[in-house]
Amino acid sequence: MTHIPYKGDTPMLRDLLADRLGFDAVLVGSITGQLNSGVLRLIAVYADKRRPSFPDVPTRREAGVPVVQASFGGMLAPARAPDTNIAKLESSWQEVVASAEYRDCARRANQVVDFRTGEDLERNMREDSRIKAATIQRLGLSTP
Repeated sequence: MTHIPYKGDTPMLRDLLADRLGFDAVLVGSITGQLNSGVLRLIAVYADKRRPSFPDVPTRREAGVPVVQASFGGMLAPARAPDTNIAKLESSWQEVVASAEYRDCARRANQVVDFRTGEDLERNMREDSRIKAATIQRLGLSTP
């Protein structure tokens, strides 16, 4: 395999659909239309457990590739944002995520809803950085 870095899912998807790539790892939400139309086939998911939208698609671990899921998404704000603003954003976002409309939209986009507090997200980000740094060092890709 050859790693080909892309600036986002769109240019990668263009090459995948033009048969210039044999496969790729991409956010499922970026390819929902292609999956639903049958243009692309999902062969495994980078997740700790199978996705509700694709119960028959194995995780990478089930497919024989021991991968730890260390990616996630979140809402970020400037570090100097007042705590009152952060609290309001967090409570508003939690309310939105709990709504039937949001959950339905997420389901249609094949996204799993997993709301976490800002503190939890920060912990996740720090652990993700630690895991990736250890992997980079183990592979000898770090610079002195």
